[in-house]
Amino acid sequence: MVQGTVRKVALEDLRVGLICADRDGNRIRLDRVERDAGALAYHFLNDELRVQEGVQKVPIVQFISEGWWIT
Repeated sequence: MVQGTVRKVALEDLRVGLICADRDGNRIRLDRVERDAGALAYHFLNDELRVQEGVQKVPIVQFISEGWWIT
């Protein structure tokens, strides 16, 4: 991946610690990626990149379809 390129998250990008953003600028950090189970978990982050809310658990397919972005 080229630094500074903004693109939608793809399945091959998913790894623990990845920080993504939505179109509104909300950021998350992936905390768990369970490819075999088809699920992942993440936390929303505040402006200082500290945990803002509790863990969200979703199917990977749903997460990819929500259109999160990475740089």
